[in-house]
Order: sequence, then structure tokens, then C-alpha cells
Amino acid sequence: MRLFAVCCLLLCGLLGGTGAIAQSPYRLTTGREAAWMGGSAVLWGGSKWLSRSVRPLTPAQIAALHAEQVPRFDRYSLRHFSLRARRGSDVLLYAAPVLPVLLALDPDVRKSTPAYDVLCVESVAVTTALTSLVKNTARRTRPFVYQADAPLSMKTQKDARASFFSGHTSTVAAFAFSTAKIWSDHHPCGARGRTWLWVGAAALPLTTGFLRMKAGRHFPTDVLAGFAVGALCGWAVPQLHR
Repeated sequence: MRLFAVCCLLLCGLLGGTGAIAQSPYRLTTGREAAWMGGSAVLWGGSKWLSRSVRPLTPAQIAALHAEQVPRFDRYSLRHFSLRARRGSDVLLYAAPVLPVLLALDPDVRKSTPAYDVLCVESVAVTTALTSLVKNTARRTRPFVYQADAPLSMKTQKDARASFFSGHTSTVAAFAFSTAKIWSDHHPCGARGRTWLWVGAAALPLTTGFLRMKAGRHFPTDVLAGFAVGALCGWAVPQLHR
């Protein structure tokens, strides 16, 4: 939620400089960018409204949960509850905003400032809004709620019903893929390091998702869905501005 608000503030500051952008492969207009963020804000507001009706699980509901209720391909996460893995996934999430900042090191990309800044912010804003909306609609129980090792105080929080889909994975994917897409759009096919850049863009959110599963925070399908949404938004937003 707070990440979306930060994205809105950043974009408001950047839109003031979307006039003439030298040698940029993108075309930005204040009206269209406002529409992108406005649509994201509507989704985000809808998710906030839905979150008001989310009720924490009761001890009786928690006691009635059994592993057999989880699809077989999702049961991997039921065997894990690692606070260390959770902290590791948080580190990757908080480090992800550094990725678009690194684009400024490339002189070709730097010439299109503030275009690439705006596109990164929009990619993450759309991803964050969709993630929040789906979480508050699906209300899927997190894997750790099924485990005896997890404290009851965690299981009875509203956040324990926010498993689908993984927000850490989707957000990191949006940062990584928008960064890779913007760099690629400034360099021709076959440019040195292009393939490895996309491999890294995929590996970072997948690693984040793996840590979320090891932490007992998400099921494999939560991670795959989060990866797909974040990667799609990170790629599509710059592509639609070309």
C-alpha cells in the first residue's frame, strides 16, 4: 500500500519534465501518464475498500485446516517456515528500486531522462495496484497458517489471508523487467550482455519467490502468478509507450 503512494508522489514530480526528451525511444504525454496512474489509483482504491471486509481467521478456523486441503503441487511450502528466508526476501524487495537507478550509468539511457524514470514508476504502480486488488479479493490463507511451528498471533492477523499472489515477487519482477526492457530498447538486438540482462531480470524475482516459499509465506502458484504479473507489467508499460 505504501509503495503505491510513493509511486504516485514520484510520478507527480517526474511529469513536470516530460516535454522534450532527447533521443528517447518513448513518447510520453502528461495526459496519458496521468491516465495510467489514475487507472492504477482506481484499482488501488478498490483494493483498500475490499480490505475493510477481510476478517482474520479464528482459532477454530485455523484448527480445521489440513494439508490435504491444499493442491498437491502447492504442498512444498507447507514444510517450511524460515524467518531467515523471510528476511532475505525483504532485502531483495528493498534493494529492487536500485535497479532502475543503475540505468543512469548508461549514457544512452540517461539521455531519455525522465522518460525511463516515469516508465519504471508506472510499471511498479500498476503491479502494486493489481497485487493488492487480487490479494484482497482472493484472501488465500498463507502456508504458515497450516503449520504447528508458527505462532497463533501470526495466524490470526489479516495478513495471514494475503497469500495469492506474491507481492514481493511481483514487485521485484516489475522493477527487474522494466529495467531490462528500457535498457534493451536503447540498444540494438545482439548488444553485448543483453541475454544475461534478461536472465538476471528473471532470476532476481524467482529467487525472491523461492525465499518466500521457504519462509512459509507463499505457495508455488502464488510465486508463479506474482512473477507473471510483475514481468508482464514491467515489459508491457515501456512497450506500450514506444
